[in-house]
Amino acid sequence: MKLISTDFSNLDKKTIYDFGDDEAIDELLKTKESDRIEITREFFDDADTIVRFQWMKTLAGLLGFTDPNAKNFLKAIEKEFEKYSKYRNKMAKKGIIVD
Repeated sequence: MKLISTDFSNLDKKTIYDFGDDEAIDELLKTKESDRIEITREFFDDADTIVRFQWMKTLAGLLGFTDPNAKNFLKAIEKEFEKYSKYRNKMAKKGIIVD
């Protein structure tokens, strides 16, 4: 299991399929008791940002034992999630709900 990409730019637009090899994705889906029929690339297009980042954090955790780049992946996810959270909170103060 390994990362197939370390391009963490535009992370909020990417999915687990952009980063994990087939073995990692299959293991992640097994862990989450899901399959590729349910968790498709289109699933991430429709999912809330929080849901997308949660899946990616879980992938980073899974790969953390096998791929040294997974630590950088996790840091990138956490950084993007923090930016998203700040933006969401800022908009909430203006009365705008962001999901």
